[in-house]
Amino acid sequence: MKDVSRWFERSFGGDGSLPMKVLVSPEDSTYYMKFGWKSKQKRTHLEHINEVVAAKIAELLQLDVIQAEVALRDGKYGCLSLDFVEQYNATEEEAGAVLMEAELDVKYSDLQSSPLKGWDLLELGFSTIEEFTYFNKIRQPFIAMNLFDILIGNQDRHPSNWVILFKDGESFFGPLFDNGASLGFLLPDEELERMLANDGALERYYDKMRVKVGIFSSGNPPIKATDLIEYCILNYKEEVKLFKEALLEFSFEKYELFVDRFSFYSKIRKEFVKRFIEHRRDKLISLMKEGL
Repeated sequence: MKDVSRWFERSFGGDGSLPMKVLVSPEDSTYYMKFGWKSKQKRTHLEHINEVVAAKIAELLQLDVIQAEVALRDGKYGCLSLDFVEQYNATEEEAGAVLMEAELDVKYSDLQSSPLKGWDLLELGFSTIEEFTYFNKIRQPFIAMNLFDILIGNQDRHPSNWVILFKDGESFFGPLFDNGASLGFLLPDEELERMLANDGALERYYDKMRVKVGIFSSGNPPIKATDLIEYCILNYKEEVKLFKEALLEFSFEKYELFVDRFSFYSKIRKEFVKRFIEHRRDKLISLMKEGL
């Protein structure tokens, strides 16, 4: 494990839910390091560690994703990731929320405060983002991001959790980041053990999942994941087809090997994240084959 205790600390803080430090390596590259926090409730919190595992899953799906690894600083371990502006040699980045609010103005703010629910809210969300200037250019990675979130169980993809990068007068969708609120990150080992012992637990966990779709900024995810996958299959067939092909080519053997060697998980958590991804991969492939 890399020890970055001697790296220069540029700042501390950030807009996210986890404590974060901005560090500068001896090679003058900028990195972000996130640390976990201890909950007062009877649950765990592994968002910073899950970020590394989620990045590996994205890599195996051949999706653009941040470079993430577990590192040590002053005796504490956390998730260390290279600044993706540097990773992609971009000149500028801007969050989706900022760009949509600036361009769509009242339509965007009305969407965030809409009283609609369920499928009606989902339709309004997509009809709104389809008016966004960059949407046609980012359509494929945007849909892939949402399908990836269902795969890993990420419920916190608000519109500040994706970016557009700018380079040489061109714009493109940034890499996947902030993927750690996933893979049962709040569930203690005792709950994981109970779920693995119950044949229908993973299916019920999937059915209960709710998401923000990269569109909604509300605290609680307003959309059922089951509705989102159905909507994507109906309206974005080519994008769904590409993701289905990535799922079919996903090397579960490489994923298992990575998890087995990942020393920051307990034995039961290793088994859970393997079964979790296997179940969701098979579920999504089945739904996609049926819908397409």
